[in-house]
Amino acid sequence: MIADISNKEAARLIEKTIGFLKSKKISQQEIESRLNYTSLSKAKNYERYNQPVIEKKTRQELLEELYAEFSIRYNEASDRIEILTERSLDTALSDVQYYIMHYYAFARGVVDRALIQIINKRKAIIDYRIAEHWEGTYSVIENYTFIEVQKMGYTTPVKKLLCLFSGTMKYGHLFLMGTYSTVKRDGYPAAGRVILQRANNHQEAEQLLHADSDYRIVSFLKHNVYITKTFTPNSLDEISSHDFNQFMKITGSYHFIFPEKKDDWEICELNIMRDFSATTEIHNVSYTGIVGFYSTSVLSIIFSIKNQDEESVRRQFLNIDINIRQKYREGIYMCTANSPELHGAPSCFSAYLVQSNLKTETILPELKKQLILSEG
Repeated sequence: MIADISNKEAARLIEKTIGFLKSKKISQQEIESRLNYTSLSKAKNYERYNQPVIEKKTRQELLEELYAEFSIRYNEASDRIEILTERSLDTALSDVQYYIMHYYAFARGVVDRALIQIINKRKAIIDYRIAEHWEGTYSVIENYTFIEVQKMGYTTPVKKLLCLFSGTMKYGHLFLMGTYSTVKRDGYPAAGRVILQRANNHQEAEQLLHADSDYRIVSFLKHNVYITKTFTPNSLDEISSHDFNQFMKITGSYHFIFPEKKDDWEICELNIMRDFSATTEIHNVSYTGIVGFYSTSVLSIIFSIKNQDEESVRRQFLNIDINIRQKYREGIYMCTANSPELHGAPSCFSAYLVQSNLKTETILPELKKQLILSEG
């Protein structure tokens, strides 16, 4: 135990100790990893951070952990840090954590696995079931875990970055969720989701590696991959897809016409914006929707509403599918739509998008009314 010292003196000794360990080729990142503590820069800077507790530890508590972890002590008489045993400074393999990384293999269309080894909480090794070996660094910064690795045995270095949410408990989670970013084997930049599953030892890791991923993991990861093209555009027009050009033809303001239960038509304003969003107002309630292509000829709009008890969770209110290749007639698109509550019961119905410059009075008589309700 260290005799009680002031907060300022503890900061000075922390800075002195870190400097001593760095002289022994032990980086500050490695010190933080071994202590499971990420605020050394604050702890040693008393002038800027003079609060008594940083990251749930007093400076004296942190200093005691430093001395214990590296088997060193402070000699007050000589004002020097002394080594009790050289073994404590050894950076050779001592602690290995095993994880299975579940990921979606885009080229093969399956959820596959790779073995990750975390050595001394600072080095990462990834071995895939195919012949690929990656090595790099492992770090925990605040609530996030980062794994940055490089594919070994290739002339051109290829890197991969994993970013995972670890929360306030920095180590020991059974599962971690996050994302990866890398270059695929065919040269395309790619990103997607990953799930890391902890194994207790190497034998258990090997068993998990060669067993099928749990169906819940598969459903979470499948098709969640983003790939970009390998060219450098000279203008924004070069990144416009055929779908986007088709979409631009339908953006604008419309009358959204759909059947009511009492053999009447409801007419609402609906706007489709260039940022792939949509707005409408139905029964004096405003809704915002997301626009996307279901296929090359069908444009879908999904309007949602927030749950009152959970702001981040939304439930679908209205789905509209528009055949953009075939107009009902000039200025009018025919749609199919469905809603779980628009008509007071689950419903499926035909609807129409009429350009706002057209008068609905002359159009309504020729529209076909179709409404199916799921009610007793």
